[in-house]
Amino acid sequence: MLGALPLRAPAAEVLLEPRIGFGGVFQLGHPFPLQVDLNNVGRPVDGVVEVEVWKRGVPPSGAYPVRYRREVFLPARAKRTVGFTVDPEALIRPLSIRFKTDTTIASRDLDLRGHFSPAPLVLSVSAGGTLPFTSLAASFANRVVALPATALPPDARALGGVSHLVLYDVSLRDLARPQLQALDDWLAAGGALVVVGSLNFALYQEPKLARFLPARVTGATRIRFVDPAAADSGNAIEGVWTQTVSGVTGRTVSGAHGLPVLVENAWGKGRVIYLALDAGRPPLSNWDGLPRFLQRLLAPPATPGTTPRPRWDEALFSRLLLSSWFIATYIPTRALFFAILLYCAGLALLLQLWRRRRHAPRALALYCCGWIVCATAAGYLYFSRGGRAPDGVLLAATVMDDARGGYVDAHTNLALFSTQQREYSMGFGPGWLDLSPLALARAAPGQAVEFRHTGPAPRVQLPLAGWSYRLLHARHVERAGLSTDIALRDGTLRLEVRNHGKRDLTDCWLVAPGMRVALGEVRSGSTLTRAFSVDAPAPNGGDAGLQAIAFREKAHEILFHDAFFPKESTPAPWSGRTALFFGWVRDPQPRADVGDSRVRTEQYTLYRAIVQLPLAEDE
Repeated sequence: MLGALPLRAPAAEVLLEPRIGFGGVFQLGHPFPLQVDLNNVGRPVDGVVEVEVWKRGVPPSGAYPVRYRREVFLPARAKRTVGFTVDPEALIRPLSIRFKTDTTIASRDLDLRGHFSPAPLVLSVSAGGTLPFTSLAASFANRVVALPATALPPDARALGGVSHLVLYDVSLRDLARPQLQALDDWLAAGGALVVVGSLNFALYQEPKLARFLPARVTGATRIRFVDPAAADSGNAIEGVWTQTVSGVTGRTVSGAHGLPVLVENAWGKGRVIYLALDAGRPPLSNWDGLPRFLQRLLAPPATPGTTPRPRWDEALFSRLLLSSWFIATYIPTRALFFAILLYCAGLALLLQLWRRRRHAPRALALYCCGWIVCATAAGYLYFSRGGRAPDGVLLAATVMDDARGGYVDAHTNLALFSTQQREYSMGFGPGWLDLSPLALARAAPGQAVEFRHTGPAPRVQLPLAGWSYRLLHARHVERAGLSTDIALRDGTLRLEVRNHGKRDLTDCWLVAPGMRVALGEVRSGSTLTRAFSVDAPAPNGGDAGLQAIAFREKAHEILFHDAFFPKESTPAPWSGRTALFFGWVRDPQPRADVGDSRVRTEQYTLYRAIVQLPLAEDE
């Protein structure tokens, strides 16, 4: 218990009680849920709950605060819980909670150093919020936290420090839609959902839980169970309750008596593990080998091959800022060209009058000075207050990595460039998992980044000086309707690209050992299927380097070669067993917005699928 903080004011008396993470625990380095219980024992009060944490930042700006704000109204003698997802990096500084009204401010500082875990958490959700797996060995590295289903957070970012979520003998029908969506997004981002069967099989037929299962539960029966890891020992457990299933869509890992016992299924970058056995009831709950068996279910998956992360720093953005295609976004070059042309035409007319000597020199001098003053004043008024010059430009460069099942893992590099001194409110919509401010030019030391919770998703407040910019990195996991299969069998490389999304793919390429093939477009609603013989002469002379690929659009050229596939890190991966398919998304949907027509938005999105091909002896 962290205690309560009284706030005494002439109009109200409010008690604040914070709750950290899951059961008071969170994993260090990942966002976690923070709930603040407000108890108003006095008159109605209108105020703001503000939470402040600190980020390490990057040199030379150093650490900076991040604030989360939510406006609340408390009726007389009412209780309310306000939730946040916070992400501190510097635990040396305490987490500060403040409740502000027009006349008073109450604050509380919390030391987080006694609440973090160095390893990811395992959440166990069962009926009544109790932990059925009490036989887990004490040597298990992960912290196991039991909680009820209704305590699951409605924000996928809050589950970033959770490696496994275990469901046993529980109903999910009371979960709200944001909680289910958060669970879906967390799974697709790489989480692991472990569903353990129960004698109460009807709970597993409910739609909210059945949608995650890789099989359809039909009933329950008793079987003779033998641990697959110790099958040679001959030890068997009689009368173990197991669920009967049909329509298995995942990979059956093990079975008994013709029934699937352990089934795995991919869910984006994550996975669903379904154990049909009832591990919470005798006789299986009394089995001495149950701790080791459960620990194998909670083991981390094999680490997949890493993909090149997009590069995004001040040096790269400075180059983009000075390129001609980007200059045209924040400087009205066409209007400037015609203004210069009109100015020169006026001077040419005065010069012609001077040559004809039809006016006195003094009059011509006055005409010339008047034209210069009037043209200068008109140009100043036009370009400083109008002239279609935007207040700022938001550049979003997104790489969508194929995450199987129609999901994509989208990493978006953002640059907000401002020509005026003002504050921007940036929104990222639902489904975003991470946001990292990377750099701030001409910022005051300790300048805060502020998250305002005024709707379904928070908006980020970014104050910028004139001709300044801020770089950010955001991550989304979402269904895009794009999937790619690349396989090498019998000396033939087969490619299948399914585009069931709303946007066309343009400038598509296949890059594999010894080949580089231009594929053109993959239109929305179509499927591209191609086959290439690896023994045939390689297309494009066998040059498989990415740096040889050119694009007609200058923005694509710079982003592809310098941001998405930097020159210093790309030659090696494509010279061995790696195959790459990529294509540009035509007219991509904006992933961030500032809600202001005076800010121009430039969106560029690349979809890619990177596959490790088998060795010759593995085919």
